[in-house]
Amino acid sequence: MMASSNEKRIMCVGLCCLDIVNVCPYYPIEDSVKGSLDYYWQRGGNASNSCTVLSLLGSNPEFVGTLVKTPEYEFMVEDFAKYNIHIGNCAIYEENTYRCPVAVIVINIENGSRTVMAALKNIIELQYSSFEKIDLKNYSWIHFEGRNNMENTEKMMMRIIEYNKTVDQSEIIKISIELEKIKTAHIVPLMKYADYVFISKDFAKCFNYYNKEDTVKGFIKEAKPGGVVICAWGEDGAAAFNGSHDIVTSNIFPPEKVIDTLGAGDTFNASTVLALNSGKSIKEAITYGCKVAGAKCGVNGYDGIKGMQSLL
Repeated sequence: MMASSNEKRIMCVGLCCLDIVNVCPYYPIEDSVKGSLDYYWQRGGNASNSCTVLSLLGSNPEFVGTLVKTPEYEFMVEDFAKYNIHIGNCAIYEENTYRCPVAVIVINIENGSRTVMAALKNIIELQYSSFEKIDLKNYSWIHFEGRNNMENTEKMMMRIIEYNKTVDQSEIIKISIELEKIKTAHIVPLMKYADYVFISKDFAKCFNYYNKEDTVKGFIKEAKPGGVVICAWGEDGAAAFNGSHDIVTSNIFPPEKVIDTLGAGDTFNASTVLALNSGKSIKEAITYGCKVAGAKCGVNGYDGIKGMQSLL
C-alpha cells in the first residue's frame, strides 16, 4: 500500500553502533587514572543518529542498515523503539558471524569536544540484496551515509533513480549522501546520483579546501546537473551551492555553553534534510540546520532539541 504524502518516511541508510560515552572534566592525561563525571551507553552511528534527530523533530524516520544479535542488540532495538524509529527493513545477522560496531567516546566538558575511538572490525555493510526488497513507495527522501560500501550504495541509488522514472513528479524520492570520512575519499563519484550532497569539514580538507565556500564551489563539479552541495564548517556556519545561483550561507547559532558536540554533524544533516523535505529553500534549510545543531551542542545527547520543528 502506498503511503500518503504526509505519512511518507525519511530513510537513513548506514551504520548503527554502540557508543560507550565517558563525560570527563577535562581530556585525560595518558597513563593516568581519573574518574569520569558520567558514563552511559548511547545508540550511535551517523545514519542512526540522524534518525534520532528526525524523530525528535516530529518526522517519521526509518533506519536501514545491519544489526547483529550480540549482547548489545537488545539495547539497540529498545532504543530505536523509544524514538519511534522504524527498523523493519534492517538486515539481521547472528553473533557468531559478525560483531556489533562499538565506539568508545570521551566528552570533555571544558570545551565540549568529543574524541571517538571506533572498533569497526568484522562488521558487514548493507548489501543491495537487502535494499532491493524494500517498497520505495513509502518514502519521500532517502539519505545515505557515505561509507566504504561503494558498489552496494551505487546500486541502491540507481534503483531509486530508476524508480523515480516510473512515478509522478509529486512521488519522486529525493536522494542525499554524506561524505564525511577521509578514508572514503574514493566514493566521490557517488555524488552524481544525489540531489543533495553533504561534505564535512575534514573531508573537504583532504581535498585541499579550507573554507566552506571553496568546498561547495569545488565539489559542485562532481555533482549531477542541478544538484546541491552543502558544507557545514563548524564555527564558521554552513554554505550551499547549486552551480547556477549564488552561494548561500548561514551563520552558527552557538549555545551559551558548549556541552557535547558528539553528533552535531549528524544533527545538521538531519535537520537540513527535514527542512528541504518540508519545502524550505536551501538558505532556510541550512539556517535551520545550524540552529538545531547549535542547540544540540548545548545539551548532552539529543533529547534537548525536541520541539525545535516549531522553528521551521
